[in-house]
Order: sequence, then C-alpha cells, then structure tokens
Amino acid sequence: MLLALDTSTAWASVALFDGRDVLAEETWHAQRRHADELFPTIERLLSRTGVTLARVSRVAVATGPGSFTGLRIAIAAAQGLARGAGAALVGVSTLDVLAYPHASSKIRTCSVLPAGKTDWYAALYQERNRRWARRSPFLIGPLEELCRQLGTHTLFVGELDESAESRLRALLGPKALFAAPASRMRRAGYLAELGWRALEGSQQTKLDAIEPIYVRQPAIRGSFDQPFAPPPRDDLALGLPKRTS
Repeated sequence: MLLALDTSTAWASVALFDGRDVLAEETWHAQRRHADELFPTIERLLSRTGVTLARVSRVAVATGPGSFTGLRIAIAAAQGLARGAGAALVGVSTLDVLAYPHASSKIRTCSVLPAGKTDWYAALYQERNRRWARRSPFLIGPLEELCRQLGTHTLFVGELDESAESRLRALLGPKALFAAPASRMRRAGYLAELGWRALEGSQQTKLDAIEPIYVRQPAIRGSFDQPFAPPPRDDLALGLPKRTS
C-alpha cells in the first residue's frame, strides 16, 4: 500500500494506492492550514478504506517546486510516517505530477505554478522517441520570459488564475492551449502512480535525503540554448513506458 502526500502550494492532496487502484483520495484548498489539516485527512482516508498504517509499505511525497513552508510540511510528514512504518520513501517533482495525466495528448505540455509576485515555476514535457519525459530544467521567471522559449503549440496545466491565462493568450495567441480546469488539478492519485513506478524501478530514497526543490533566479535566461536537451537522469522521473505502436 502506498500513501501519497502533497502540500506543495495552497492546494493539498492525499491518496492511498494499492499498486493498481486509487482506493481513496482527497484534494482541497488548504491555503495556509496544511499543518493543521494534513494528519486529520490521512486518518480520514485510512479509516474510510479500513487500511492501517502498518499496511503502508511505500510513501510518495511531492518535492516541489512550490511553497517553502508547504513543501517542508509534507516532506517532514512523509519522513516520519515512512520511518514509523518501515516504509520505502520516494520524492516526485510537483511539476511532474501536474504533467503526468496529459502524457497521452502527445502535445508539448508546460506545467506552471505560482512562484510569488510576477514569477512562475515551470517545466516543459514532450514525447520524443515514443517516450514522454521532462525536456527542460525547472524554470522560474515571468510569463513573458517563458513564452519567448515556446515556438509551437503548448498545453498549459497547473494553477493558472484568470489573469495568467489571459496573459498567456495575449502573448501566444492560438499557440496557447489550456487543459480543462478539472484536469489541471494536482491530484495525489497521480503522485501515487508516479511514486509506485519509481519505487518499482528501485528509486527508493534515504529518508533524510529527501529535500524540497527550490528554484531560484535566474533560471529561464540561457536555459534553452539547446532546446529540450535531456535533463539529468533523476529528472526523467515520470517513468512512463516507451510506446511500442
């Protein structure tokens, strides 16, 4: 049984996954109440499914980028739960979680999250050689800087408010595509699937080695000198099988 935890932003999510099905999931607008609401939500999902912590053998946690405080809350909780249950632990980028459900679209996808003021966290995903993966570093900067790197139709997913969506439409015109609001939601069920696949591939992380992904300025300038150059091995975290047809 895998428990997935995500408190990366004002939105939070928890899920239980048995390797095939998401048995229970809760996603909510926590704002700044992550610390107060995370463990009651975990207890509620365990009670609802009749699962005990003793049955949790795997834990996946979203590692950002995102809110400094929010990331620390889920990571500390995941480390404590994994240590107490003797469970394997794995971290998955929050931007990867956002992109994952859109892999089948085959459209270049840009995951975005607010980074404060006028800046946004972002990463680009695309299929190449029948494999869907992250094809950029983690980025931070204003939408104008990000859009200068985009030369083709791009599907945007993540926490885009009305103002940001309007700005992207103004900057990119018809090249800016948007997933339906419900499918933009960051769900722990997707985190659970990614975490399970990573652990199946022996990507277990030492408990104390899980750290939040903090992306700092400057990140966009010069990042695309070689567009879609493969990131480091541990960045190819989606773990999707290569298509054979």
